[in-house]
Amino acid sequence: MKLVDRFLQYVKFDTQSDELTNMTPSTPGQMIFARHLRDELESLGLKEISLDENGYLMATLPGNIEGRDVPVVGFIAHLDTSPDMSGRHVSPRIVENYDGGDVVLNDTTGVVLSPSDFPELSHYVGQNLIVTDGNTLLGADDKAGIAEIITAVEYLKNHPEIKHGKVRIAFNPD
Repeated sequence: MKLVDRFLQYVKFDTQSDELTNMTPSTPGQMIFARHLRDELESLGLKEISLDENGYLMATLPGNIEGRDVPVVGFIAHLDTSPDMSGRHVSPRIVENYDGGDVVLNDTTGVVLSPSDFPELSHYVGQNLIVTDGNTLLGADDKAGIAEIITAVEYLKNHPEIKHGKVRIAFNPD
């Protein structure tokens, strides 16, 4: 699966955290997402996969270097999205070949992503941007990290000519 496709699939999971529940994970959506990821990691053939009752998911891509010890590399990302704005019904879209101007996220409510408010947008002229419709957070923090980690592990799994030590991944709630 391609990185962008994976990310667009992940942002549709409602994993908004809730600081008031005193539970871990603080919302059921995080566990639903963790179970989905566990199943995906199983289908990729990873090993030592565990998901505990608190939503901590871990897995291993075994190393493929024989005859010498090499360090274990670990990658970590979190399952939840900010409690500041809804994570339900995320509707992402891709702005292709960004022209440097305003990006209207929601015409009805007047939500605009403007380079006058976010000057760093100028760094992305000519690139594709993934945005939301202005009603929700996109959830890129940290679903982009999860998508990158799983895509990288999948790539290593599918390219055994790339030698590597054991790779451990962990995804945590809240």
